[in-house]
Amino acid sequence: MEQRNSFDDEFIRSLLLNLEHSDFAQFMDLSYHVLMQSPIAVLKNSDSTESKINSIDNLIKYFEDIEEYEKCNNLQKLKSMLFLDMSLGDDDL
Repeated sequence: MEQRNSFDDEFIRSLLLNLEHSDFAQFMDLSYHVLMQSPIAVLKNSDSTESKINSIDNLIKYFEDIEEYEKCNNLQKLKSMLFLDMSLGDDDL
């Protein structure tokens, strides 16, 4: 069954931006869960690898600060997948 996008992309962006400013902890937690839910989407995203790594590093720093080390470990694994992806090339995914 094909899933449809229930919300307009601009609505989602606006919602996330609002959440980032109103409840940063919830924003970071949501960001973490989105990345963990769809790691292949992270790998295939058109953003530069450097941008992806910087974003993951920011999440790791945040979760280190609040001592959520399991999330840090999972994010580190995702980051390792990016390095593996760089060495294999996009055609191997």
